[in-house]
Amino acid sequence: MKTTHQTLDRRTFFSLVGTSIGAIVLSNCLSSCSAPAEAVSPGPSTGGTTGGSTGLTLNLNDAANAKLKQNGGFLYKNGMIIARTKDGSFIAVSQVCTHAGVTVEFDAAGNRIHCPGHGSNFKNDGSIINGPAGSPLKAFKTTFDSTSNTLKIG
Repeated sequence: MKTTHQTLDRRTFFSLVGTSIGAIVLSNCLSSCSAPAEAVSPGPSTGGTTGGSTGLTLNLNDAANAKLKQNGGFLYKNGMIIARTKDGSFIAVSQVCTHAGVTVEFDAAGNRIHCPGHGSNFKNDGSIINGPAGSPLKAFKTTFDSTSNTLKIG
């Protein structure tokens, strides 16, 4: 019995490799154009100072949280913006824009929250100043204990 082996010349081999690489690159490019996954969006909120529970307590005497001792001080922690506003009140809101899942930033000078992705702006309670975001940021209740100098979130 005679066995036949098919051979692949160099040109055909590299042509197939190139086509395969091109298909992989194209599929990655197309998948990056799709909408973000649902899990990225924190979902709509009523704004204000009520919201989900985090169980997070920050001691403002700790060096990592010392920025919150001053009005206008803020930090990013556990996917939230935690800030002390110009008037001295504390806020905690989701750090994920409800429009496209971009990470938002606290603007202490403007006393607002800004999305650098598409220009949405939010009040400190998470409500919308201007879009394109169509729903407010999720806000969390904050409770400050001046005796122990701790801030409880949620």
